[in-house]
Amino acid sequence: MARVESSIEINALPQNVWPLITWDRVPQWYDSIKKVIWTSKGTMEVGATVHVLSDIAGVTGEWDAEITEYVDNESVSWRTTSGNPTIIYHASVAPSKTGAKLTTAFDYELPYSILGKIIDKLRVHKTLEKESERALQRMKNAAENR
Repeated sequence: MARVESSIEINALPQNVWPLITWDRVPQWYDSIKKVIWTSKGTMEVGATVHVLSDIAGVTGEWDAEITEYVDNESVSWRTTSGNPTIIYHASVAPSKTGAKLTTAFDYELPYSILGKIIDKLRVHKTLEKESERALQRMKNAAENR
């Protein structure tokens, strides 16, 4: 599995940053996530599920995910449960000297052959790294300009 990890310092209280990482807001930050639909009654809690439509570096996907860990105002983890790609994601918000530190990390595997894995390293991985950095910058701007 490949890994993308990014962090950013935000001049806002952690509790003001936290609402930005809910599934409902993910399409605002990540260009590759086109649509998110809750498929469970509960939302931001362990066991909650979503259906996601994505386009990651030109690879269209449709998959389901389940929240596997949730600590309000601190961290959330989820994993895909069907479809492609396979993703294990974690986000955390922690107090910092400037306000809050937001960190996101995800391990992913796309449904590729050996040639596809080479393409992933050359194109997809770089796209995901840039997108992750842009997403964090968008969240920072939203939190600091409320």
